Amino acid sequence: MIALCRECAGRFPKKFPEGECSICKGALARLPELAEKAADLIPGDWDSFSLSTTIPREWLLAEEEAFDYSEGEAVKSYVNHILAEKVEGLSGKEYDAQAGSGRLVFDLHSFTANAINEPVFLFGRYRKLVPGLSQSRWHCKSCNGRGCKNCDGKGVLYESVEDIIASPLEREFGGEGSLHASGREDVDVANTAGRPFVLSISSPKRTKAELEKALAEINSSGKVEVDMLKPVKRGAVALVADSHFMKSYLALIEVEGGATEEDLQKISSFSEELSQRTPERVAHRRADLVRKRRAEVVSVSLEGGAIEAEIRAEPGTYIKELVSGDSGRTKPSFSSLLGKGCSCKKLEVSGIEDGFLSLVMGL
Repeated sequence: MIALCRECAGRFPKKFPEGECSICKGALARLPELAEKAADLIPGDWDSFSLSTTIPREWLLAEEEAFDYSEGEAVKSYVNHILAEKVEGLSGKEYDAQAGSGRLVFDLHSFTANAINEPVFLFGRYRKLVPGLSQSRWHCKSCNGRGCKNCDGKGVLYESVEDIIASPLEREFGGEGSLHASGREDVDVANTAGRPFVLSISSPKRTKAELEKALAEINSSGKVEVDMLKPVKRGAVALVADSHFMKSYLALIEVEGGATEEDLQKISSFSEELSQRTPERVAHRRADLVRKRRAEVVSVSLEGGAIEAEIRAEPGTYIKELVSGDSGRTKPSFSSLLGKGCSCKKLEVSGIEDGFLSLVMGL
């Protein structure tokens, strides 16, 4: 029969003889000492902590033999429980298994502990006030974002919503930001509705920052506005990025030969299910599929020979192609309805029906 130390024996309902421990060699008796070292590592700006542990493989193999004689608590579970309880008592910081301010990393091979800041996640809504901005950063391929002559030392080739939002927050937290948004608008499309996003800051040097200061810098750009920044948990990234909402658009439509009152009346009653084959303009990077989407015109008016239409559509609807028909790839379209060419000269996202996020995020 194998022999176990008091700590390991206590994990099994069946009694084992005491002696030199076949599993941990007596190391578990030193867990309070390791917890004390870890508690001293916790920075003052942490409100809570999570932890992870690496257990020597030989412990796990020896434990399998003990499990042949009796069911019991796994050594990893026991270690995590003891360390969390003791560090919590010593540090006064709350243990949060899923979303602590930082993580204590324990290695029981070397019996050491390290403290690392967890990524920071911030929820907000952005408005893209001007066209001409991509949503995501386009790092310079010549320097991979480090800055060179090709990009004038900026590290990016084009200005982006992500860069305008992330840069001030990267400086505040001392980490690298990445924008996760619910969909995206084309580069040449403005968005005054407010698109929900989560900005993640990886490897931050600090877990707290002056959010109002960063917010003021973002909003002073004159190109992007963010109405708020709220710390959220990691799960908010998937929630926001995977969510899809009904949207409203304001489209300025140029009609071949000039728009007439008759054209206006025909478009005003448009409410159809569309068959949209992947547009020619994105066919090089997206699968060639036919998608079914519903769109309706909410209001219309004549604006200097063109039609301004408010369009409400399901997520994933190609609005420009709804207008033009895209050489027959979108059916029906405004062009097919009027029997003459139509093109979208200006487009703006004017509404996103994402109200449930306010409830989920506790706003």
